[in-house]
Amino acid sequence: MTKLRYPQVIVDIVEEHFEELDFLWQQREAVIFAPDWDLEDLAELESRALAHLDGLSVGEGHAVDIARPALAGDDVFAAVAATLLFMELGTPELLEELLDVFECAEAAEVRDGIRIGLRHCRLDAARDRLLAMAAGANLACAAAAADVLAFQRVTAPEVARLLVCEDASVRTLALGALGRLRGLLGSEELERALADPDPAVERAGWCAAAMSGMPEVESRCRAAAMDGEKPSLEALSFLGVFGNPMDLALLQAAVRDVECAPLAMAALGALGRAEAIPLLIELMRPDSEHAREAAHAFVRITGAGDVWAEAGAPPPASEAELDAEFEEDEPLPEADKAAAWWQANGQRFTPDGRWQGGLEVSDAESVLDRVALQVRRDLYLAARAASQGSSADRELEARVATRAAAR
Repeated sequence: MTKLRYPQVIVDIVEEHFEELDFLWQQREAVIFAPDWDLEDLAELESRALAHLDGLSVGEGHAVDIARPALAGDDVFAAVAATLLFMELGTPELLEELLDVFECAEAAEVRDGIRIGLRHCRLDAARDRLLAMAAGANLACAAAAADVLAFQRVTAPEVARLLVCEDASVRTLALGALGRLRGLLGSEELERALADPDPAVERAGWCAAAMSGMPEVESRCRAAAMDGEKPSLEALSFLGVFGNPMDLALLQAAVRDVECAPLAMAALGALGRAEAIPLLIELMRPDSEHAREAAHAFVRITGAGDVWAEAGAPPPASEAELDAEFEEDEPLPEADKAAAWWQANGQRFTPDGRWQGGLEVSDAESVLDRVALQVRRDLYLAARAASQGSSADRELEARVATRAAAR
């Protein structure tokens, strides 16, 4: 049995390290695909978080005593911090304790936190047990284990069976795992996912289809977005990622539809065509109901920053923060500023290019490390879809210092 030391430390400082690790990892997960963060920003945030993990691990037994209650609570990111500590200390007893909680946790939040933490740790000693969990009867545990394994490109068993689970969160995790493990997502499973009534499951289905190299993702997406009986708003959004210049007219028409307008404008931003700019400037006028969405799309394409009523007002820190409260605090854009910027700079945006943040991104591989994290994800998905999975396999949610370039 490995006995932890109880070194002479200031326990209050060890506790502060735990609280900061909890807080910073929560921030990391919130901005992992943010429109106004890049790899350098993310690396700096991770460095701060891991410095607190180093400080926490110095406390050994004291730190474990502080972290252990998080594995019996209901706080996702406290459980992440506890997981990172237990795995950093690396004793067999702590690993067994952690995996016991992972397998039997009553609180979904705790299992989710352990899942997120395990994604970023070496799995050598945990691999066999995670494989057993992924094949087990507890479907929530199986989906979480499959997610961890697939994140590190270890093939998990029997993942497809999870796609018929009543729990939408299980279906979502299963699709994420199948997307990472090329060749395991069948056409029937994909069709079921893309027709799923839960939007999160459908989104996971489109991502999985692209990542795993399913054929005809672009045409499937276009057909779902144009379905006359029940058009898919999620497909409309992804059409900006997977589509081509021919889809510009469809998205411009969708902007005029009240229900479709926010997603259609986001899709125009992702499509990155200079021809969309005049319409976006028009929709930034004060009488437009979706002026902010139009401004974000304009900024995403052009990289222009000074289009807001208050100088320096940034885009939202993450997609999840586009809630009503945030929108009330965010300044309105000024269409005249955008029009003046475009008049002065628009000549360099050639109509045959795809533009993101002022960069021409048709050769996605050459710009992936220079664009915003949101754009990076979308370019990666587009490249995987277009190449049917033969382009470089990247784990975009991995830590910056450890992410693999290609496999």
